[in-house]
Amino acid sequence: MNLSFLKLHRSLLLILVVMLTSVLTLTLSYGHYKGHSQIDWFDVAGEGGITAMTLLWIFFILLSRPKGRVTNLLFSGLAIMNLSMTLDFIDEFVSYSEEQAWLSTIESIPAPFGMILMTMALYHWHQEQMTINQQLRNRERFYREHQLSDAISGLASADYMKSQISRELNLLHHSLHGFSLLMLDIAQFDRFNRQFGDAEGDKLLQEFAQVITLNVREQDLVCRYASDCFIVMLPNTELAIAEQLSVSLVSALEAFSFNSSDKAVTYKQKVHTSLVAATHRDSTSGLLSQLHQRLLTNKHLHGHTA
Repeated sequence: MNLSFLKLHRSLLLILVVMLTSVLTLTLSYGHYKGHSQIDWFDVAGEGGITAMTLLWIFFILLSRPKGRVTNLLFSGLAIMNLSMTLDFIDEFVSYSEEQAWLSTIESIPAPFGMILMTMALYHWHQEQMTINQQLRNRERFYREHQLSDAISGLASADYMKSQISRELNLLHHSLHGFSLLMLDIAQFDRFNRQFGDAEGDKLLQEFAQVITLNVREQDLVCRYASDCFIVMLPNTELAIAEQLSVSLVSALEAFSFNSSDKAVTYKQKVHTSLVAATHRDSTSGLLSQLHQRLLTNKHLHGHTA
């Protein structure tokens, strides 16, 4: 299970914890335990299950989505509904004096507001998915029409990647989320070629490409950009998520061991990376230039040559 999105929602998780802690403290402070014989355990099971399910829904929403208006609306609606359900659940165990009877009275009030927020969230989520689906259909249609691929790695070619970057920049004005670009470079690949030959170098590139493909998301686009240099386009991905995906991908690539055709050589490669997030002001050539310059800087910082 990938928990990378949860790290972006620490503030929302904190709000949920504070809200539930406050409700429990308030109700248990003013309420009096009914006694085992007065508890309807069928109601406890039903109301407790619904309360737990809404918390589970909140968890999966935060696990699956980046920051944004839709995520905030989904969280707010479910959290407010959970507040009503929690009060109703606790009410099965405690009773209140006349002075605190308002706690029982208000338990159903938050739920309608939560439902209104959820309805708004689902509408905006639908609009978001319609936009994303249209972009994916356009991207798939363009790929089928051009069939631009690299002969050695089997990945998309540099020309196709450039055309896709241009298309994504044009769509950026209508997109709910921007996109990021990740460049990957095999350290000292020239030395590997000189030592083991071009055939083994091509085999390394093929297996390197396979590892990348297996460790990116379905919507990501991978190309062999030049020699031992690869680019991954991360659609609808802001920089914070792209950085986490980059770390995970590099870990997989550096853990991978290449075996030569005759099994005489086992080689583990080091990988240099650079990362940029696209903005409305960027051009295709500008983004690629940023990627290249940052890659050179990272190589210099790590004291490696290409």
